[in-house]
Amino acid sequence: MVVSSMWSAGFIQLCIIVFVIGLVTGPVLMLFPVYADEILAEDALFAALLRALPIGLGGISALIGGSLSDRFGRKFTLLIGMTGAVAIGGLFTTQTPLFIWGILCYEGIASGFKTAGGQSYLISAVPPDKLGLATALYFISTTIGSALGSAVAGEVITRISYEGFGGSAVLLVGILFVGACLFLPKAPQHQLPIRNLGTLQAYLDLGRRREMRMLIGLRILPTYYWGSVNLLMPVLISRIAGVKTTGYYGALSLLFAFGCQLVTGKICDTVGHRAPAFIANAIVTLLAFGVAFYHNSLIALEIFGVLGAGAAWALSTTIPRFINEFTAPDEKGHGVGLTHLAWSTGFLAGYVASGVLVNFSVQVPFIVAGIFLTASTAIAYQLWQHR
Repeated sequence: MVVSSMWSAGFIQLCIIVFVIGLVTGPVLMLFPVYADEILAEDALFAALLRALPIGLGGISALIGGSLSDRFGRKFTLLIGMTGAVAIGGLFTTQTPLFIWGILCYEGIASGFKTAGGQSYLISAVPPDKLGLATALYFISTTIGSALGSAVAGEVITRISYEGFGGSAVLLVGILFVGACLFLPKAPQHQLPIRNLGTLQAYLDLGRRREMRMLIGLRILPTYYWGSVNLLMPVLISRIAGVKTTGYYGALSLLFAFGCQLVTGKICDTVGHRAPAFIANAIVTLLAFGVAFYHNSLIALEIFGVLGAGAAWALSTTIPRFINEFTAPDEKGHGVGLTHLAWSTGFLAGYVASGVLVNFSVQVPFIVAGIFLTASTAIAYQLWQHR
Protein backbone atom coordinates (compact mmCIF):
# COMPACT_ATOMS: atom_id res chain seq x y z
CA MET A 1 0.00 0.00 0.00
CA VAL A 2 1.31 3.47 -0.83
CA VAL A 3 0.84 6.71 1.03
CA SER A 4 -1.88 9.04 -0.21
CA SER A 5 0.54 11.90 -0.82
CA MET A 6 3.92 11.94 -2.53
CA TRP A 7 5.19 14.34 0.17
CA SER A 8 5.86 11.61 2.72
CA ALA A 9 8.82 11.77 5.09
CA GLY A 10 10.32 8.78 3.34
CA PHE A 11 10.17 10.37 -0.11
CA ILE A 12 11.65 13.66 1.10
CA GLN A 13 14.47 11.89 2.92
CA LEU A 14 15.10 9.70 -0.12
CA CYS A 15 15.58 12.84 -2.23
CA ILE A 16 18.01 14.25 0.34
CA ILE A 17 19.99 11.01 0.30
CA VAL A 18 20.36 10.88 -3.48
CA PHE A 19 21.18 14.62 -3.49
CA VAL A 20 24.18 14.13 -1.20
CA ILE A 21 25.25 10.96 -3.03
CA GLY A 22 25.13 12.91 -6.30
CA LEU A 23 27.11 15.73 -4.68
CA VAL A 24 29.96 13.27 -4.15
CA THR A 25 29.77 10.55 -6.79
CA GLY A 26 28.82 12.79 -9.73
CA PRO A 27 32.01 14.86 -9.86
CA VAL A 28 34.23 11.93 -8.87
CA LEU A 29 33.04 9.76 -11.74
CA MET A 30 32.92 12.65 -14.20
CA LEU A 31 36.45 13.84 -13.42
CA PHE A 32 38.02 10.39 -13.17
CA PRO A 33 39.00 10.35 -16.88
CA VAL A 34 40.70 13.72 -16.31
CA TYR A 35 42.40 12.34 -13.17
CA ALA A 36 43.67 9.39 -15.20
CA ASP A 37 44.87 11.73 -17.96
CA GLU A 38 46.57 14.36 -15.76
CA ILE A 39 47.69 12.59 -12.58
CA LEU A 40 48.07 8.96 -13.64
CA ALA A 41 49.36 9.95 -17.12
CA GLU A 42 47.19 7.30 -18.77
CA ASP A 43 45.04 7.47 -21.89
CA ALA A 44 41.25 7.30 -22.26
CA LEU A 45 41.33 3.53 -22.86
CA PHE A 46 42.98 3.02 -19.47
CA ALA A 47 40.19 4.93 -17.74
CA ALA A 48 37.60 2.99 -19.71
CA LEU A 49 39.06 -0.41 -18.84
CA LEU A 50 39.56 0.53 -15.19
CA ARG A 51 35.86 1.33 -14.89
CA ALA A 52 34.60 -1.52 -17.07
CA LEU A 53 34.47 -4.22 -14.40
CA PRO A 54 32.78 -2.02 -11.76
CA ILE A 55 30.04 -1.04 -14.20
CA GLY A 56 29.41 -4.68 -15.07
CA LEU A 57 29.39 -5.64 -11.41
CA GLY A 58 26.85 -2.90 -10.75
CA GLY A 59 24.49 -4.37 -13.31
CA ILE A 60 24.80 -7.86 -11.87
CA SER A 61 24.43 -6.69 -8.28
CA ALA A 62 21.26 -4.81 -9.27
CA LEU A 63 19.66 -8.19 -10.01
CA ILE A 64 20.51 -9.35 -6.51
CA GLY A 65 19.47 -5.98 -5.10
CA GLY A 66 16.11 -6.14 -6.86
CA SER A 67 15.39 -9.53 -5.31
CA LEU A 68 16.50 -8.34 -1.86
CA SER A 69 14.35 -5.25 -2.19
CA ASP A 70 11.20 -7.25 -2.96
CA ARG A 71 11.86 -9.76 -0.17
CA PHE A 72 13.62 -7.90 2.64
CA GLY A 73 12.73 -4.25 2.15
CA ARG A 74 13.66 -1.16 0.16
CA LYS A 75 15.50 0.62 2.99
CA PHE A 76 17.76 -2.34 3.73
CA THR A 77 18.82 -2.57 0.09
CA LEU A 78 19.33 1.18 -0.21
CA LEU A 79 21.57 1.28 2.87
CA ILE A 80 23.80 -1.43 1.42
CA GLY A 81 24.11 0.67 -1.73
CA MET A 82 25.04 3.82 0.18
CA THR A 83 28.27 2.24 1.44
CA GLY A 84 29.67 2.50 -2.09
CA ALA A 85 29.19 6.26 -2.05
CA VAL A 86 31.16 6.37 1.22
CA ALA A 87 34.08 4.63 -0.46
CA ILE A 88 34.15 6.45 -3.82
CA GLY A 89 35.82 9.59 -2.45
CA GLY A 90 38.91 7.49 -1.78
CA LEU A 91 39.41 7.22 -5.54
CA PHE A 92 41.25 10.55 -5.62
CA THR A 93 43.44 9.76 -2.61
CA THR A 94 45.62 7.13 -4.30
CA GLN A 95 47.59 6.68 -7.49
CA THR A 96 47.91 2.91 -7.11
CA PRO A 97 45.88 1.19 -9.86
CA LEU A 98 45.11 -1.84 -7.63
CA PHE A 99 43.54 0.36 -4.93
CA ILE A 100 41.68 2.41 -7.54
CA TRP A 101 40.37 -0.80 -9.07
CA GLY A 102 39.21 -2.06 -5.67
CA ILE A 103 37.37 1.17 -4.86
CA LEU A 104 35.66 1.27 -8.24
CA CYS A 105 34.66 -2.40 -8.05
CA TYR A 106 33.13 -1.96 -4.61
CA GLU A 107 31.33 1.22 -5.65
CA GLY A 108 30.07 -0.57 -8.75
CA ILE A 109 28.61 -3.45 -6.73
CA ALA A 110 27.07 -1.07 -4.20
CA SER A 111 25.60 1.14 -6.92
CA GLY A 112 23.45 -1.77 -8.11
CA PHE A 113 21.97 -2.12 -4.63
CA LYS A 114 21.49 1.66 -4.39
CA THR A 115 19.61 1.79 -7.68
CA ALA A 116 17.43 -1.23 -6.91
CA GLY A 117 16.66 -0.05 -3.39
CA GLY A 118 16.25 3.63 -4.25
CA GLN A 119 14.01 3.31 -7.28
CA SER A 120 11.84 0.54 -5.78
CA TYR A 121 11.55 2.69 -2.63
CA LEU A 122 10.39 5.54 -4.89
CA ILE A 123 7.80 3.40 -6.70
CA SER A 124 6.48 1.98 -3.41
CA ALA A 125 6.27 5.30 -1.58
CA VAL A 126 4.49 7.38 -4.24
CA PRO A 127 0.97 7.01 -5.77
CA PRO A 128 1.08 5.94 -9.45
CA ASP A 129 -0.64 9.12 -10.64
CA LYS A 130 2.16 11.20 -9.08
CA LEU A 131 5.03 8.95 -10.09
CA GLY A 132 6.10 11.09 -13.06
CA LEU A 133 6.68 14.21 -10.97
CA ALA A 134 8.13 12.18 -8.10
CA THR A 135 10.57 10.48 -10.47
CA ALA A 136 11.59 13.86 -11.84
CA LEU A 137 12.24 15.17 -8.32
CA TYR A 138 14.14 11.99 -7.43
CA PHE A 139 16.44 12.33 -10.43
CA ILE A 140 16.59 16.11 -10.03
CA SER A 141 17.93 15.62 -6.52
CA THR A 142 20.77 13.60 -7.98
CA THR A 143 21.18 16.10 -10.80
CA ILE A 144 21.43 19.14 -8.54
CA GLY A 145 23.81 17.31 -6.25
CA SER A 146 26.03 16.32 -9.16
CA ALA A 147 25.88 19.82 -10.64
CA LEU A 148 26.87 21.55 -7.41
CA GLY A 149 29.44 18.86 -6.72
CA SER A 150 31.01 19.30 -10.16
CA ALA A 151 31.38 23.05 -9.67
CA VAL A 152 32.76 22.64 -6.15
CA ALA A 153 35.07 19.83 -7.20
CA GLY A 154 36.57 21.88 -10.00
CA GLU A 155 37.36 24.72 -7.58
CA VAL A 156 38.65 22.48 -4.76
CA ILE A 157 40.86 20.43 -7.07
CA THR A 158 42.25 23.56 -8.72
CA ARG A 159 42.84 25.43 -5.44
CA ILE A 160 43.79 22.52 -3.16
CA SER A 161 44.13 19.01 -4.61
CA TYR A 162 42.31 15.90 -5.75
CA GLU A 163 43.10 14.37 -2.36
CA GLY A 164 41.41 17.23 -0.49
CA PHE A 165 38.18 16.77 -2.39
CA GLY A 166 38.28 12.99 -2.00
CA GLY A 167 38.77 13.07 1.76
CA SER A 168 35.93 15.56 2.23
CA ALA A 169 33.65 13.37 0.12
CA VAL A 170 34.27 10.30 2.30
CA LEU A 171 33.47 12.24 5.47
CA LEU A 172 30.27 13.80 4.11
CA VAL A 173 28.69 10.57 2.87
CA GLY A 174 29.75 8.72 6.01
CA ILE A 175 27.68 11.16 8.08
CA LEU A 176 24.76 10.75 5.65
CA PHE A 177 24.86 6.96 5.97
CA VAL A 178 24.59 7.10 9.76
CA GLY A 179 21.67 9.52 9.49
CA ALA A 180 19.85 7.27 7.01
CA CYS A 181 20.28 4.25 9.28
CA LEU A 182 18.66 6.14 12.14
CA PHE A 183 15.95 8.27 10.51
CA LEU A 184 14.93 6.94 7.07
CA PRO A 185 11.52 5.20 7.47
CA LYS A 186 10.84 1.88 5.83
CA ALA A 187 9.04 2.11 2.50
CA PRO A 188 5.36 1.11 2.46
CA GLN A 189 5.03 -2.50 1.33
CA HIS A 190 2.23 -4.07 -0.72
CA GLN A 191 -0.06 -6.52 1.01
CA LEU A 192 0.00 -9.20 -1.68
CA PRO A 193 1.88 -12.43 -0.93
CA ILE A 194 5.23 -12.73 -2.68
CA ARG A 195 5.27 -15.54 -5.20
CA ASN A 196 7.68 -18.29 -4.29
CA LEU A 197 9.93 -17.89 -7.34
CA GLY A 198 13.69 -18.14 -7.38
CA THR A 199 15.56 -15.00 -8.34
CA LEU A 200 16.62 -16.41 -11.71
CA GLN A 201 13.12 -17.66 -12.54
CA ALA A 202 11.60 -14.29 -11.63
CA TYR A 203 13.94 -12.51 -14.03
CA LEU A 204 13.37 -15.09 -16.76
CA ASP A 205 9.62 -14.57 -16.44
CA LEU A 206 10.08 -10.82 -16.84
CA GLY A 207 12.41 -11.25 -19.79
CA ARG A 208 9.84 -13.34 -21.69
CA ARG A 209 7.43 -10.41 -21.88
CA ARG A 210 7.63 -8.46 -25.12
CA GLU A 211 7.15 -5.10 -23.46
CA MET A 212 9.98 -5.79 -20.99
CA ARG A 213 12.30 -6.76 -23.84
CA MET A 214 11.49 -3.47 -25.55
CA LEU A 215 12.14 -1.62 -22.30
CA ILE A 216 15.51 -3.37 -22.01
CA GLY A 217 16.36 -2.11 -25.49
CA LEU A 218 15.24 1.35 -24.46
CA ARG A 219 17.81 1.23 -21.65
CA ILE A 220 20.77 -0.45 -23.36
CA LEU A 221 20.93 1.51 -26.62
CA PRO A 222 20.66 5.13 -25.35
CA THR A 223 23.00 4.36 -22.47
CA TYR A 224 25.71 3.38 -24.95
CA TYR A 225 25.72 7.07 -25.91
CA TRP A 226 25.81 8.12 -22.25
CA GLY A 227 28.84 5.91 -21.63
CA SER A 228 30.63 7.46 -24.61
CA VAL A 229 29.83 10.99 -23.42
CA ASN A 230 30.92 10.30 -19.84
CA LEU A 231 34.30 9.03 -21.01
CA LEU A 232 35.13 11.42 -23.83
CA MET A 233 33.39 14.73 -23.15
CA PRO A 234 35.35 15.65 -19.97
CA VAL A 235 38.65 14.82 -21.67
CA LEU A 236 37.79 16.75 -24.86
CA ILE A 237 36.73 19.86 -22.94
CA SER A 238 39.63 19.65 -20.50
CA ARG A 239 42.15 19.48 -23.33
CA ILE A 240 40.66 22.61 -24.90
CA ALA A 241 39.91 24.71 -21.81
CA GLY A 242 41.19 23.00 -18.62
CA VAL A 243 39.74 21.07 -15.67
CA LYS A 244 37.93 24.08 -14.15
CA THR A 245 35.93 24.56 -17.35
CA THR A 246 35.18 20.84 -17.34
CA GLY A 247 33.76 21.12 -13.84
CA TYR A 248 31.54 24.03 -14.80
CA TYR A 249 30.43 22.21 -17.95
CA GLY A 250 29.30 19.32 -15.74
CA ALA A 251 27.41 21.72 -13.50
CA LEU A 252 25.72 23.51 -16.41
CA SER A 253 24.69 20.30 -18.17
CA LEU A 254 23.17 18.86 -15.02
CA LEU A 255 21.36 22.08 -14.14
CA PHE A 256 19.83 22.12 -17.61
CA ALA A 257 18.85 18.49 -17.08
CA PHE A 258 17.06 19.69 -13.91
CA GLY A 259 14.54 21.61 -16.01
CA CYS A 260 14.17 18.81 -18.54
CA GLN A 261 13.43 16.27 -15.82
CA LEU A 262 10.88 18.48 -14.11
CA VAL A 263 9.02 19.25 -17.34
CA THR A 264 9.12 15.61 -18.43
CA GLY A 265 7.78 14.42 -15.08
CA LYS A 266 4.84 16.82 -15.25
CA ILE A 267 4.11 15.79 -18.84
CA CYS A 268 4.24 12.10 -17.92
CA ASP A 269 1.63 12.58 -15.19
CA THR A 270 -0.57 14.55 -17.59
CA VAL A 271 -0.41 12.72 -20.94
CA GLY A 272 1.59 9.57 -20.18
CA HIS A 273 5.22 8.58 -20.53
CA ARG A 274 5.39 7.00 -23.99
CA ALA A 275 5.33 10.13 -26.13
CA PRO A 276 7.95 11.94 -23.98
CA ALA A 277 10.21 8.87 -24.21
CA PHE A 278 10.04 8.93 -28.02
CA ILE A 279 10.63 12.68 -28.31
CA ALA A 280 13.58 12.66 -25.87
CA ASN A 281 15.14 9.71 -27.67
CA ALA A 282 14.85 11.40 -31.05
CA ILE A 283 16.41 14.62 -29.75
CA VAL A 284 19.42 12.95 -28.17
CA THR A 285 19.98 11.01 -31.41
CA LEU A 286 20.36 14.23 -33.40
CA LEU A 287 22.65 15.72 -30.75
CA ALA A 288 24.95 12.67 -30.77
CA PHE A 289 25.59 13.21 -34.48
CA GLY A 290 26.12 16.91 -33.75
CA VAL A 291 28.94 16.13 -31.32
CA ALA A 292 30.50 13.78 -33.86
CA PHE A 293 30.89 16.49 -36.50
CA TYR A 294 31.70 19.52 -34.29
CA HIS A 295 34.03 17.96 -31.70
CA ASN A 296 36.83 20.49 -32.28
CA SER A 297 34.74 23.46 -31.13
CA LEU A 298 34.44 24.17 -27.40
CA ILE A 299 31.17 26.05 -27.94
CA ALA A 300 29.70 23.21 -30.00
CA LEU A 301 30.81 20.60 -27.44
CA GLU A 302 29.19 22.55 -24.63
CA ILE A 303 25.94 23.22 -26.51
CA PHE A 304 25.45 19.70 -27.85
CA GLY A 305 26.70 18.17 -24.59
CA VAL A 306 24.37 20.23 -22.39
CA LEU A 307 21.33 19.64 -24.62
CA GLY A 308 22.19 15.95 -24.88
CA ALA A 309 22.40 15.61 -21.11
CA GLY A 310 18.97 17.20 -20.77
CA ALA A 311 17.40 14.88 -23.34
CA ALA A 312 19.07 11.79 -21.87
CA TRP A 313 17.87 12.60 -18.35
CA ALA A 314 14.40 13.33 -19.68
CA LEU A 315 14.34 9.84 -21.19
CA SER A 316 15.48 8.32 -17.88
CA THR A 317 12.63 10.11 -16.10
CA THR A 318 10.12 8.00 -18.03
CA ILE A 319 11.67 4.64 -17.07
CA PRO A 320 10.19 4.12 -13.56
CA ARG A 321 6.72 4.67 -15.02
CA PHE A 322 7.43 1.99 -17.63
CA ILE A 323 8.61 -0.33 -14.86
CA ASN A 324 5.50 0.36 -12.80
CA GLU A 325 3.31 -0.28 -15.86
CA PHE A 326 4.98 -3.52 -16.91
CA THR A 327 5.40 -5.22 -13.49
CA ALA A 328 3.17 -6.60 -10.75
CA PRO A 329 3.29 -5.19 -7.17
CA ASP A 330 5.74 -7.86 -6.00
CA GLU A 331 7.99 -7.42 -9.07
CA LYS A 332 8.98 -3.76 -8.73
CA GLY A 333 12.43 -4.51 -7.34
CA HIS A 334 13.03 -7.16 -9.97
CA GLY A 335 11.91 -4.73 -12.68
CA VAL A 336 14.37 -2.11 -11.43
CA GLY A 337 17.13 -4.71 -11.20
CA LEU A 338 16.61 -5.94 -14.75
CA THR A 339 16.49 -2.48 -16.29
CA HIS A 340 19.55 -1.39 -14.32
CA LEU A 341 21.43 -4.41 -15.67
CA ALA A 342 20.43 -3.18 -19.14
CA TRP A 343 21.61 0.34 -18.23
CA SER A 344 24.95 -0.98 -16.98
CA THR A 345 25.40 -3.10 -20.09
CA GLY A 346 24.85 -0.13 -22.36
CA PHE A 347 27.07 2.17 -20.30
CA LEU A 348 29.82 -0.43 -20.14
CA ALA A 349 29.69 -1.04 -23.88
CA GLY A 350 29.76 2.69 -24.66
CA TYR A 351 32.51 3.44 -22.18
CA VAL A 352 34.88 0.67 -23.29
CA ALA A 353 34.12 0.71 -27.02
CA SER A 354 34.57 4.48 -27.15
CA GLY A 355 37.93 4.14 -25.41
CA VAL A 356 39.00 1.91 -28.31
CA LEU A 357 37.25 3.72 -31.17
CA VAL A 358 38.58 7.16 -30.21
CA ASN A 359 42.06 5.94 -31.16
CA PHE A 360 40.86 5.85 -34.78
CA SER A 361 38.94 9.13 -34.72
CA VAL A 362 37.03 11.26 -32.23
CA GLN A 363 34.06 11.15 -34.60
CA VAL A 364 33.69 7.37 -34.71
CA PRO A 365 32.47 6.76 -31.11
CA PHE A 366 29.71 9.36 -31.47
CA ILE A 367 28.64 8.12 -34.90
CA VAL A 368 28.30 4.59 -33.51
CA ALA A 369 26.33 5.97 -30.56
CA GLY A 370 24.06 7.82 -32.97
CA ILE A 371 23.33 4.60 -34.83
CA PHE A 372 22.34 2.85 -31.60
CA LEU A 373 20.19 5.82 -30.65
CA THR A 374 18.41 5.59 -33.97
CA ALA A 375 17.46 2.00 -33.11
CA SER A 376 16.24 2.97 -29.64
CA THR A 377 14.17 5.78 -31.15
CA ALA A 378 12.44 3.15 -33.29
CA ILE A 379 11.68 1.11 -30.15
CA ALA A 380 10.31 4.18 -28.37
CA TYR A 381 8.12 4.91 -31.40
CA GLN A 382 6.71 1.37 -31.31
CA LEU A 383 5.91 1.70 -27.61
CA TRP A 384 4.17 5.00 -28.32
CA GLN A 385 2.10 3.68 -31.21
CA HIS A 386 1.21 0.22 -29.81
CA ARG A 387 -0.15 0.73 -26.31
